[in-house]
Amino acid sequence: MANLSLKHIYKIYDDEVKAVNDFCMDIKDKEFIVFVGPSGCGKSTTLRMIAGLEEITAGELRIDDVIVNDLEPKDRNIAMVFQNYALYPHMSVYENMAFALKTAKVPKNIIEEKVKEAAEILGITQYLERKPKALSGGQRQRVALGRAIVRNPKVFLLDEPLSNLDAKLRAAMRAEISKLHEKLQTTFIYVTHDQVEAMTMGTRIVVMKDGFVQQIDTPKNLFKYPVNIFVAGFIGTPQMNFFDAKITKKDSLVRFELECGANISEEYAEIDKIPIGYMDGQIPVVVGIRPDDVKLDDVAYNEQEWGKADARVTLVESLGGETLIYADMNVKNTSDKHGIVVVKAGADSEIKKDDIIKVAIKKSNLYFFDKETQLNIKPRIPKENILDCVIKNGRLYFGKQELKLPPVFENLKSGECKIAVPPEAVVLGEGRAKAKISSAEVIEDKVLYRLEILNNDENFNGAPLFALELGKQCFDEGEKIVFDIDFSKVSIKEQNIEPIEKTNVLKCTFVKKRGDKKKYKFYFDIENQLLKADEAICEKLFASKGTQIFDIPLEMVFMPDSIEAEKYVSDGLDSIAGKVTDVFDYGMKCFAKVRVGSSDIIIMHKCEIGEKLSIRFNEKGFNVKDKTKDIIIV
Repeated sequence: MANLSLKHIYKIYDDEVKAVNDFCMDIKDKEFIVFVGPSGCGKSTTLRMIAGLEEITAGELRIDDVIVNDLEPKDRNIAMVFQNYALYPHMSVYENMAFALKTAKVPKNIIEEKVKEAAEILGITQYLERKPKALSGGQRQRVALGRAIVRNPKVFLLDEPLSNLDAKLRAAMRAEISKLHEKLQTTFIYVTHDQVEAMTMGTRIVVMKDGFVQQIDTPKNLFKYPVNIFVAGFIGTPQMNFFDAKITKKDSLVRFELECGANISEEYAEIDKIPIGYMDGQIPVVVGIRPDDVKLDDVAYNEQEWGKADARVTLVESLGGETLIYADMNVKNTSDKHGIVVVKAGADSEIKKDDIIKVAIKKSNLYFFDKETQLNIKPRIPKENILDCVIKNGRLYFGKQELKLPPVFENLKSGECKIAVPPEAVVLGEGRAKAKISSAEVIEDKVLYRLEILNNDENFNGAPLFALELGKQCFDEGEKIVFDIDFSKVSIKEQNIEPIEKTNVLKCTFVKKRGDKKKYKFYFDIENQLLKADEAICEKLFASKGTQIFDIPLEMVFMPDSIEAEKYVSDGLDSIAGKVTDVFDYGMKCFAKVRVGSSDIIIMHKCEIGEKLSIRFNEKGFNVKDKTKDIIIV
């Protein structure tokens, strides 16, 4: 059984075509992982890199904590099932299944035992003496699976194994492969372009497009919480309906004005995860509606839960058990935009083309996306809270609630402003501001709290405050608490304040110098200072670029809290020197701006201006980037 770790995996062809771009994922033992996406998205290439059939351009692949980048496929203890079965036509089923074991010189009695056991699991015992040409497509697929099973591999890799089968047989084989995974209790990685296969088989699904991972999640979460328009449209049958729209807010009511002419209204409290900045009617958005959430308005639907609209039928598809109705909500031609909505109806529906129908849309299940970025603007975990506040006398006021500003902000200009606070920057149980827990949602190993700031100020906009904490739920719904804010993570547009915890970049090169006994030693040259590179990092650099690594510009990339600093003692090859040019006291945390050569970096460290520091890099605390190819190689 096996765990897999893929860290910053890249595949580049001909030094310019990126087939796979920065693939990162940890796969647990016994998981059934599905890679899904359109043709050319990089899913099969990633699978082949895991198998060892494609060379990894950059990155690190581990199986059970062993780096296997340079191991031959036969030494990785994996088995692969191909799309075209790859059976030997002149051999019997038994000989096909036994071939790998014979090559490995496994004793005949063990081969026979393993082949018969696999054949029994797959229900092909009676076909062991037949040749592949005498088998159906489904039976050949079982033989290919059996050939993999007898090897008892750590990982099964399946590359679109059902694409050559007819629809009925595909459905049957999906169930068979899922049962096989349960029986074998090992790790499966499965590639398909069929989202139905992905949704019905995978423990987790990796959605890919153009070589990039779009989202990794469970089937349920992909369906309910897509990160962007591509995932929302790719997952789900029939596809999600999309409409260009604008959002406006007046008091507690929010109005979605679809460009096709339809309008839907909803209470702000129901959609308060959408940033308030989208509700001024100026930013174009895309509203998504799944066909399952659109009903024929032939019964009395509650208007508080359902929006209503007229639509003209453009197409009717009868599928036997149900009918799909395609209708345009731009009935009165008030716009040049068509608003085609797909509605599921019963099998006995008598609706015809050009009929005018009334549809009901489930408001609580609407999706919202930024039209330009394509990103979901109503995610499960909000990106940030946007709160109206007032700065005065070194304090931040939310209506009548207040927080003391840290020393770094004490000289900010007084006045009204909006503060952007990420949920993870809200610290519960500390500070002076008061709030009430209105809801708590457990999301994997985190808890998302929705807070209502306690206020008697009618001028306060009443926006909720979302807080995200690791671990178990500590506060209950209705509980009154105090909170504080980690100001190092906030931004205040009016005062040109941005989060200080940003990624640091230092330009460097990889160099060699002769040491004792004329052996070479290897270093990073960072702003004309040498930093010794340990053996593991050297191996990764040479594996990705060979001796060319000495000739290319590199970048060392790291976060402020991922390095260690101490008062400068003396020059050494395990650290680089820097001089503190500014300090930032955020109360909860202290940061310093440090000049290294001609570059400035930000580190998390309490020190004084003018102090000289020795800065050390933890092996796992930084990445090395090939600047010419824009890829991470360590």
